[in-house]
Amino acid sequence: MQEYLGISTEGNFTGGCMQDIHWTDGSFGYFPSYTLGAMYAAQFMASMRKTVDVDACIRTQNLVPIWVWLENNIWSKGSTLSTEELVIQATGESLNPEYFKRHLIERYLND
Repeated sequence: MQEYLGISTEGNFTGGCMQDIHWTDGSFGYFPSYTLGAMYAAQFMASMRKTVDVDACIRTQNLVPIWVWLENNIWSKGSTLSTEELVIQATGESLNPEYFKRHLIERYLND
């Protein structure tokens, strides 16, 4: 890293290029699965917000309504459904990138 990038993490391994375990074994193709997970999470959250006041749950530290939604719509399904079937049952539609796009805009571009 010193030779190619001119930087060293000696004594500070958390700031180096090997901070993610997947990099050390060459699993660079693994990273898109993080984005897929984030896309599903954004869509699940949008669907959950239709029936659960998520912000109030977090503010009051009462996460039970969130857990109930997750149990009813995600966790209880286990491996009985394909990912596509699970998303459709939980949200009413296939994976839709618009939810993730909206999340990114609201989180990073809106004041």
